[in-house]
Amino acid sequence: MTPPTETPAPPRGWWGPSLMRRTLLALLAAMALVWLVLLGQAAITHYRAIDTNPGVRQLAQGLAGALATLEQPAEARALVHGMAHTLNAMRADVDLLQGTSVLLALPLVGLPLWLAVRTGLRPLARLDAQIAARSANDLRPLQHLPPQRELHGLAQSFDQLLARLRAHLAREKALVHDAAHELRTPMAVIATQAHVLAQAPEGPARAQASEALTRAVQRAAHLSEQLLMLAALEEAPALDPAAPQDLMALLQDCLAERAGWAEGLGVELSLDGPDTLELPLDRQLLWSALGNVLDNALKHGCGPGAGREVQLRVWQEGGDVVVWVADDGPGIAAGEQDRVFERFWRSPRARSSGSGLGLTIAQQAIGHLGGQVRLGPGLHGRGVGFTLRWPVAG
Repeated sequence: MTPPTETPAPPRGWWGPSLMRRTLLALLAAMALVWLVLLGQAAITHYRAIDTNPGVRQLAQGLAGALATLEQPAEARALVHGMAHTLNAMRADVDLLQGTSVLLALPLVGLPLWLAVRTGLRPLARLDAQIAARSANDLRPLQHLPPQRELHGLAQSFDQLLARLRAHLAREKALVHDAAHELRTPMAVIATQAHVLAQAPEGPARAQASEALTRAVQRAAHLSEQLLMLAALEEAPALDPAAPQDLMALLQDCLAERAGWAEGLGVELSLDGPDTLELPLDRQLLWSALGNVLDNALKHGCGPGAGREVQLRVWQEGGDVVVWVADDGPGIAAGEQDRVFERFWRSPRARSSGSGLGLTIAQQAIGHLGGQVRLGPGLHGRGVGFTLRWPVAG
């Protein structure tokens, strides 16, 4: 068995992934963008104010008058250069004052932002610590759900996951317990008959022990196969879209496989439905479901002193496919009908032995197709009928 691989821990420190750093940097970037916008707006306002300022106009008029009195170009250039230097210095002082005021406000705003982000993520850290403190076998619900709406939903989803894990483990424990109980009898029979076979002399006693041993081995093999099938169905993942196949051909194959058994019991098998019915379907799941329902009808509803007919009918109803499997046997008592899908349950009035898993497997298989199996009346007011219904895939 391949050991599980451990998920590598994320790098710690400043360069590791961090929600707090990402949130804080995003807020600071937003502030920097606002700062740049404010600076641009202040510059535009300042330049417009200069263009319309009467003092600037008077200064320009005075400069023009002074230039008119100068005769030498060098003197005029010196005067203009000096005036330009003075104006640029005044403008720089105004721009620096505006930028500095906004820049000085950044630390004053950044500190509350850092505290707000750190405090806001603290419930997440507490939830992480609560989960990390649990042992591998502790599947109880979380003791303290965070009141914050976002984390409350996360914690509820985690509790739902734990609930599914608890249910899964409970099913596994029940399956192992029941399987051990059910296998104990055929294993004991095998051991006993093997001992008798080894000690018995040639003759009827040896042949009888050999026959009993064969039946016990077959029963144990059938039970093991049913257990493996049930475990596979319970662990089955979500199904991919299936390829279109002919449902009627599948049903004919299913009946053909049991034709010899039915003939030996004197039972007539019949199929009523369209000639072909092309549908996207999972052959393995349907074969398992239909086969177990048919086996149940032949084993418990038909044979000497019981029913003589098993019918399959197929039709479509809305967006569903319906297959009805019915016999005309003794039926199932009303007080027992609620238990027919339980694992390992067998009616005390059963006409033959079985694993008690067939109908459970059928229900699980159809359930994976998004459908269900229901119990109802059988043929001619007698027997029992099972309706297998599932939606037509995409």
